[in-house]
Amino acid sequence: MKANFQDVQSTILACKTPYQTLIQKLKSTNIMPNMPYEEFFVEVKELCLLSEKYGSILENDPKLETTPFEQLSALHNEYYASLANYDNCLGNPDYAVALYNEDMGKFLSALYFHFANMIYLQANRNYLQLEEKLRLFFSLYDKARQGNLNYTDWKNEYQKIVTENHKLKLYRTFYQSYIQEANINYDIIMNTNLKDLRYLYRYGMFISEVNIKMAQFINAYPEKELNDIACYIVQCWIDGFTRSNKNYRIKQTASIIVPCGMERLGCLIYNELDKIGIKGQFNVPYKIYENKQFTYDHRFDNALIIDRDYTDMKINVYAEVVEDLKDLVSGDAGPVYVELFGETPFSPVAKNTALALTDEQQELSREFMSKSAQIYYQYYRRDQGSFCIIAFPSPEIGEHFPEIFADTLKINLLDSMHYAKIQQNIIDVLDKADYVNVKGKPGNDTDINVKLHPLQNPDKETNFENCVADVNIPVGEVFTSPLLTGTNGTLHIDDIYLGSLRFYNLKIQFEDGWIKGYSCTNFDDPEEGKKYIYENLLLPHKTLPIGEFAIGTNTLAYQMAKKYDILPLLPILIIEKMGPHFAIGDTCFSYEEDSPHPSFVNSKEMIAVDNEKSITRKEDPLNAYTHKHIDITLPYEMLESITAVTKDGERYDIIRNGRFVVPGTEELNIPLEEGV
Repeated sequence: MKANFQDVQSTILACKTPYQTLIQKLKSTNIMPNMPYEEFFVEVKELCLLSEKYGSILENDPKLETTPFEQLSALHNEYYASLANYDNCLGNPDYAVALYNEDMGKFLSALYFHFANMIYLQANRNYLQLEEKLRLFFSLYDKARQGNLNYTDWKNEYQKIVTENHKLKLYRTFYQSYIQEANINYDIIMNTNLKDLRYLYRYGMFISEVNIKMAQFINAYPEKELNDIACYIVQCWIDGFTRSNKNYRIKQTASIIVPCGMERLGCLIYNELDKIGIKGQFNVPYKIYENKQFTYDHRFDNALIIDRDYTDMKINVYAEVVEDLKDLVSGDAGPVYVELFGETPFSPVAKNTALALTDEQQELSREFMSKSAQIYYQYYRRDQGSFCIIAFPSPEIGEHFPEIFADTLKINLLDSMHYAKIQQNIIDVLDKADYVNVKGKPGNDTDINVKLHPLQNPDKETNFENCVADVNIPVGEVFTSPLLTGTNGTLHIDDIYLGSLRFYNLKIQFEDGWIKGYSCTNFDDPEEGKKYIYENLLLPHKTLPIGEFAIGTNTLAYQMAKKYDILPLLPILIIEKMGPHFAIGDTCFSYEEDSPHPSFVNSKEMIAVDNEKSITRKEDPLNAYTHKHIDITLPYEMLESITAVTKDGERYDIIRNGRFVVPGTEELNIPLEEGV
């Protein structure tokens, strides 16, 4: 039976009284000295009580308008203090395993991570999960007090409590995405004085000095100029629809994701969407993690609960909830996403003490990913939706932050139609090719042949999309979905960030379009490097196909990167426009392959929307997609040549010695020459 928002909210709020009873019990509980796992219970008790103190402040001052900033900051710093001393924190599995035995050390470290979001639950008035966590605390505390230290008993108790009310929690998650009154982020951004930085502490998330500096910077930004940015972003979002012959007017909502500290821009984006009849829904803001190693160490903590029964339950519940809420899901037009770049580089430490998924659990994860996507995309129609993503620098990028922000804005505002005309010259040459060869400069081992689809009618068909600044800001690139069979060779990148993780000397070998080998030099032990790649790029798959080949044309962005020496800090969104890039995983056309894709430049039909993997959707849709798309870019400075090769063996250079050589692209080389 469908649960409406009011029913869900009432059920969650009804848990407030039992939560308060348990928190009073916790206050009066003195952790027994020298009892088993004493340190764990002491530290988790402290987290619970600090979060309750924060919740009491919110109870009396919901908008944090009267509580002194210094008081909020002090409480926040106390809550996250243990993560600043991570070597001696139970959240560190190395420390926990050294303190206890291997099984219980891993388990209790995962439990610490489980309790670490108590303050976030307080901010969201999620009394259901607050009460759930306290019940778990006392249940395990009683076992320890009674001398029951059986790992299986503890694990079973954890599984039982954290998996209960799964349907209710899922309803709540969906309502938070689609209903404004269910979303605290909407209230923070639209109903708060954003000049008063106390609002940052309403999220119940880690707030860094960087977040505060960003908020100060955005608050000081001229109103008209900031509004112009918001107008431009929303116009690009609209262009994503119009250039694909889609109609956003049949939709009702769009999610808005902005960095913590850039809420003023988010508010203006909301206003622009509202003008065209689209209600913005604010997702959890793009954030800075309190400790990236902490998050990395616990990325597979779901190993404690994944099994056949749990997976089946999740799939069945997901299907039921999505069916119940299909009107909300189908009304979603797609997100507007503002991300940050320039954060302090992070290269994680690999730990054998961290939990890991078994082969069986990896397969169950893949199964859930595939089946839930099939369920969701019945109603969230990608062939009817679009998106827009743009990036700006974080103050963390250094002393030149204001200048880099200004230059990034210029890059983001480049003339789309001007670049479209230049890029079409490249596409016209590429459309002659049977395959494209990409070769790195001496010292770079890249040498790969990318097989293209045959064009049956070159006058009306094309292999490449002419990508400008609409869904994917900034301009520009041309991209295709290669054929797998015939795509062979090696991709080598000296230094790159994928997601938030750094990879040194990343090498990937392709055989008929599939990854057959990989390595990096992040660790002294090559096997640790392979494990790092597998866990963070491939998992839960054993291998991935090549899903995209593209050539970036934004040499101005490259010039900016060299000017400030920030090339390794750029997000993939920008760096993918600065050389050839290859995506592993799905094509760019997943779940919309059967829709027309005419070029907005010359109306030629883009026919390279499938590969041998995705085409199996017609017979086996559950296994047709990987639900991954990871872009990997080879910057101009590492590039010797990109050459289009015809069936007759004719060769046409697109780039030679890091410079564009196709007639009509000469302008692209000017920033490259200036950067020399």
